Amino acid sequence: MTTIRVATLNLFNKEGRWDERQPLVVEQMTELQPDVIGLQEVDLTIDQGMALCRLVNAQAGESPHYRVYHMARPGRAAAGPWGLAVMSRLPVEAHEGLDYLSYEGIAQRLRLRLAGGEAVDFYNTHLHFPPEATEERVAQAKKLLAWTETWSGANAVCVAGDFNAYAGEPALALMKERFASAFESVHGHEPEKTWPTPVNTFDPSPHGCLDYIFVAGGEVQDASLAFDRPHALDADLFPSDHIGVTALIGVS
Repeated sequence: MTTIRVATLNLFNKEGRWDERQPLVVEQMTELQPDVIGLQEVDLTIDQGMALCRLVNAQAGESPHYRVYHMARPGRAAAGPWGLAVMSRLPVEAHEGLDYLSYEGIAQRLRLRLAGGEAVDFYNTHLHFPPEATEERVAQAKKLLAWTETWSGANAVCVAGDFNAYAGEPALALMKERFASAFESVHGHEPEKTWPTPVNTFDPSPHGCLDYIFVAGGEVQDASLAFDRPHALDADLFPSDHIGVTALIGVS
């Protein structure tokens, strides 16, 4: 059995003191060393994904370096300003995108090859906001699940991202019909909160868990929150307005 560490984090684009948040993201990603991480709200106008990739690689030493794979959002601005990105230090054999055809929503997927020869399909997505848009998220989740059925041959499948869905929502129930939530598998419940942190000063929506890693075909060995440590001298400064999630998955 080979293990893979996966993670997800909504970057909150360049809002909320990004110049000060960026070093925290780099520091905590370097400590975590995920094999693959899905990023949401990546600001394409400042090449945010590539900048992060270069900064993390500069700290990596002899560890395998990351490559970044972007997916732009469709809609009013064809190239952005926000998109998705996956950073992987594993070989990538395929990369595709999905347009939900609603609310500028997209997903991306990569086929990764592990050191033991196993294949893992990694999906990264960001479902529709605001909280009351439950029907819209259900429609997007259905398209996402149908898309996962169009690839075959992987030893394990991981679906990660900002689902903008609180625990118990119908979109999550759909996902859990096919996949296990990594955090829930380990702890028996979802996190109390992955959003917001004090970085977000303007959205009054209720706090709760919005970010998830779903797994099928692999053994979830560990799962925890990530990117959840504030600056040592500023308790209001976090890597993002979201807290990330990470999981260690055994694949055979």
